[in-house]
Amino acid sequence: MVIASRMLSTAQRCVARTIAIMSLVMPGSAWATDAALLEVLRNNKLITEAQYRALTQAASAQPEINAQRLVPQSDQDVLDVLLANGLITQAQFAALRVKTGQEKMTNPEAKITLKDGFKIQNQDKTFTAQLGVYFQFDSALYDDDRTDFSSGTELRRGRLSLGGTLYSDWDYKFEADFAGTTQGGTTNTVNVTDAYLRWNGFRPFAVTAGSFKVPFGLEAVGSAKYQTFMERGLPFAFLTLRRLGGMVSSNGDNWSAAVGAFGDPVASQSGDDEGQQVAGRFTYAPWFEADRALHFGVSGSWVQPAQNGTGNRLETIQFRTKPESNIISDSLPTSLTPSANLTAAGKTFGASSGRLVDTGNIPGDVNHVTLLDAEFAAVYGPWSVQGEYTRATVDRARFGNLDFDGYYVYGSWFLTGESRNYRGDKGGFDAILPSHPFNPRLNSWGAWELATRYSLLNLNDGTVRGGEIDEATVGLNWYPNAYVRVMANYVNVLAVNGGLHAGDNPSLFQLRLQFAY
Repeated sequence: MVIASRMLSTAQRCVARTIAIMSLVMPGSAWATDAALLEVLRNNKLITEAQYRALTQAASAQPEINAQRLVPQSDQDVLDVLLANGLITQAQFAALRVKTGQEKMTNPEAKITLKDGFKIQNQDKTFTAQLGVYFQFDSALYDDDRTDFSSGTELRRGRLSLGGTLYSDWDYKFEADFAGTTQGGTTNTVNVTDAYLRWNGFRPFAVTAGSFKVPFGLEAVGSAKYQTFMERGLPFAFLTLRRLGGMVSSNGDNWSAAVGAFGDPVASQSGDDEGQQVAGRFTYAPWFEADRALHFGVSGSWVQPAQNGTGNRLETIQFRTKPESNIISDSLPTSLTPSANLTAAGKTFGASSGRLVDTGNIPGDVNHVTLLDAEFAAVYGPWSVQGEYTRATVDRARFGNLDFDGYYVYGSWFLTGESRNYRGDKGGFDAILPSHPFNPRLNSWGAWELATRYSLLNLNDGTVRGGEIDEATVGLNWYPNAYVRVMANYVNVLAVNGGLHAGDNPSLFQLRLQFAY
């Protein structure tokens, strides 16, 4: 070692000691293993190219080793000895253990990550738990026409969730919404949204049981956190978003399929037989890349209404909707009975608390309802279009069957160049990631999106005159970062034909602040 030290520079002497220690572990023909380790050190930039060459040259000389130094007893001990002899720093030691996979074997403790939410996981990610926080604060102003609608504010959604993985193959989620409803009182209720367990042990198939979204429709299956507009389109009136049940699903890179059987939602308890539903959805994306996609989907569902528990046991169903705004209500005085349109102080008060179209309880003993849905979406750079058509056929024992339908179509444009984040394996859209998160000091202003939508819902057929409504919406979305979103929507009700609000054409402006982490 003395002779080698005279020939090498000070930096090279430090490097030479490394190879000297490795020479004790695997002398002679074992140098191939040492060379592999040297390549790992070089490739991970833990030694320079010059140090790598010096080590290679020094190895062929087989220098004498000071017996006082620590000597490794196995391959796994090499990094420990390099650290003990001061040949690598503590930071280099930790980095190299992760790169070579030894960290997983020697540090099985859980770690906390914060990048995508508060998540706890073990090293191989077979056990994970993630806490989620999600709220939407809305404010709306209504330009009344014939009906006196109430402007106001509300906590649209306020949710806490816990989800994760057990033994790699089991996924779970529990989510509760603390927003409830703020109309008519100050006490909010807590509602369970998701509460399910999913087994993925037979991939690509999965089995889910509990309370979760019924596989039907593009907007319905997608999270409200990622919707382009503040509220889903008018055809959503035909759907019940979540129910208790079981589902089998599968997917590939550009397709997804799911079918399930369900009872009533968590919060619904009937004194008689509860409702039943069978639903399925299939999606296919013949073309999709990072900033472009072409999506098609179809859904079908069979729904049997719950029995009403009265003596005649006649079953019924009701379809109704607000004009794509949740806060809206008619402010009906409590002294008045909402059996028909009522007038007080020159203003009209509807019978359904802001719902401009409403079939009421459909008579005739409903046997079942058949729902069909077709969906389409396309993304090309910052541009996108999306649309859905939904048809509901009500099969009745008396008075004949009924057919209702609705559709929406919209386009959006990211002024800042981002694209909607399409997931081919889920058949839907995910969070928007701004190219330049909001930071005025760096002249960065987040992502901006402009969108416009046309929606129509027809609840008129036969003797049922629930009304037909069509409306246009313009939206502006600002994404300061991946977790915060500000939305502005202007909704103009173009026409209401039939029903209690026939001829009423209000317009509204609403704002939303959203945080999801």
